[in-house]
Amino acid sequence: MKPKTTTKSNLKNGNRNGRPALPENEKQSIIRPTKFNKEQDAVLMENFHRSGLSCVSEYIRAVSLNPKIVPRLTEEELRIARALSGFSNNFNQFVRLCHIHGLEAMAAEAEFYLGKFRCLFGKFNND
Repeated sequence: MKPKTTTKSNLKNGNRNGRPALPENEKQSIIRPTKFNKEQDAVLMENFHRSGLSCVSEYIRAVSLNPKIVPRLTEEELRIARALSGFSNNFNQFVRLCHIHGLEAMAAEAEFYLGKFRCLFGKFNND
C-alpha cells in the first residue's frame, strides 16, 4: 500500500481549486475594530436596513468613505409615488378632454387636479 502524499495533483500543474484570487488593489486586508453601545447599534442597524446594502460591513465602509448615501424610498414615499403615477394617467385623460371641450369648460376639474398635485409635491418637498 502506497502512503498518501501531501501534495495535490492539481498543484503540480499550477492550477488551484476554488474562487480566483482578487487583484492586489481590490483586497481588503486592514481591519479597524469599532465598538458600539446598544443605542448606537440600534441607530446603525436602522440606517443599514434603510440603505438597502447587503451587509453591515459594506454599509460602514460606504458611510466612512462616501458619507452621502441615498436610502431607499419609505413605504409612505412609495405610496405617494404610486398616487402620482395614478394621477398622471388621469391627468393625461383630462388634458385630452381639455383639447376636445376647451379649457374653460374644464376649469373646475383643472383646479381639482392642480390641488392634488400640489399636495403630493408638498409632501415630497417637506422631506
